[in-house]
Amino acid sequence: MKQLLLSLFLLVLVSAGAKAQDPDPKKLHETAKTFIRTGDYNNAVLVLNKAIQLDPNNIELQKDLAFALYLKKDYANALTIAKPLADRKDVDIPSIQVLTLIYKALEERKECEKIYKAALKKFPTSGVLYNEYGEMLWTKKDYSEAVKLWEKGIETDPNHSGNYYNAAKYYYLSADKVWGLIY
Repeated sequence: MKQLLLSLFLLVLVSAGAKAQDPDPKKLHETAKTFIRTGDYNNAVLVLNKAIQLDPNNIELQKDLAFALYLKKDYANALTIAKPLADRKDVDIPSIQVLTLIYKALEERKECEKIYKAALKKFPTSGVLYNEYGEMLWTKKDYSEAVKLWEKGIETDPNHSGNYYNAAKYYYLSADKVWGLIY
């Protein structure tokens, strides 16, 4: 009887231990986010790659992997991860933002503009995208187009403050100070 109970106890203990060793993609993802927050991008990349092996279609894992590679300044690998995300049906705005960050780092403004235009067709009410696209045009010294995007962002997403800030900055630097005060 003792041997039967001992065998049963060992069986339960071994099965619980085996279950504890099965990595959970969600737990791995949280671990990777912690590594990203602390600036340990190499370990974040390792953990995210492991999580993607377990859940290869998870867009959140892929987006965070591309972002970790971007932060690590491994732009070529980040681009290979992020570029296919833009073509997915379940793409979200943060995935687009990561891709545009990578293109900006690579100084590929034309590709970045194409991504913004396609994203704004898919997300026409995204104040964030209007703001970032306008900021990119501002760096290219295309001020009139930038302010049009910020004003469109204010119109479509009045809760996003970045568009107000940038439009106010534009009008402050222009001759039309009234709109700068309004924004």
